Amino acid sequence: MLLKWKTIPALTMILLSICSVSAAPGYTAEAQKKDKAEKPKKQKEEKKKKDAADSGGSQDSRPVLWEDPTDIESRDLFNGLGGSEGTPDASGKFTFVKRVTTGTSEKIHVDDDKGRKWTVKFGPEAKPETAASRIVWAAGYHVDQDYFVKRTHIEGRGGFNIWDVRFERRDDGYKEDKTGALWSWESNPFNGTRELQGLKVLMALLNNWDLKTDNNKIVRPDKKSGGDRDTRVYYVADLGGTLGKTGSFFTKIPGFGSAPAGSKGDPNGYSSQAFITGVKNGQVVFYYKGKDPKALEGITVENARWMGNLLGRLSDKQLTDAFRASGFGDAEVTIYVRALRDRINQLKNLK
Repeated sequence: MLLKWKTIPALTMILLSICSVSAAPGYTAEAQKKDKAEKPKKQKEEKKKKDAADSGGSQDSRPVLWEDPTDIESRDLFNGLGGSEGTPDASGKFTFVKRVTTGTSEKIHVDDDKGRKWTVKFGPEAKPETAASRIVWAAGYHVDQDYFVKRTHIEGRGGFNIWDVRFERRDDGYKEDKTGALWSWESNPFNGTRELQGLKVLMALLNNWDLKTDNNKIVRPDKKSGGDRDTRVYYVADLGGTLGKTGSFFTKIPGFGSAPAGSKGDPNGYSSQAFITGVKNGQVVFYYKGKDPKALEGITVENARWMGNLLGRLSDKQLTDAFRASGFGDAEVTIYVRALRDRINQLKNLK
């Protein structure tokens, strides 16, 4: 069979390419044999790195979940982690940067006149997320710097007013870890530890019905923070689905799995719902109807009681401050503090 003349140059180039690779300078038969022998070793090392990343671990960093809040009795739950100096000035100037297109809540990025960067969240999560972040931080876990703002003005896009929103500091000294920015309740470096079970107790305590991996982040201190950049901080980054009741009719319908599995910032719903239903085989059984109920299984009485005793060191004033700072009214604050204190006592009295 004769080949058309136009195909000859192409075949020639392919043959020359093959010859040039096999005859590459320094790439002898011995070198090829060595590479072939080392390939399984390299593949094994790559798999080890991937497995470490998948499980939330890392060969060159130290995972951190909790730090002992030795000053818990004096922590400022009104201003939270960022303190009074970190509070956004509602009377100051905020400039619109862009709209955030990810997530289920409406959000925008703004800069203030002090050069700080913020994410503003609208909707019913603003109040409960601020209050929940105060309580989780008081117990020794990392949180974002969240503040509730009753009303302020945003420059740009013609200028507009906003109200009942949550301001979250973006330039807070931490950045998402490049080796894996998320972690799951089932796969992480802390499985079985008191600290992880304590965090799970907090999620049950706050009725966080949105326990999904997308809400769990891993961050590192950035260059400007002065923190240990070898640490990888694991935390719950979205606490908006809290302080209401858990359970929803819609989540039982096929195709509605992403629907809300409870209410947000609902003091009456929160206070009327049961917290602990009993103890089975030395493990606490929580009344929880939210997403991923298995995440709250396997918590020992000892670890649940440890968290209860830790939270028991908070005063009613501190708890009141957490809810006052979040925009709740006096009557709502009273309901929350009473219900939260009752839940803390239930943890402390576990047998």
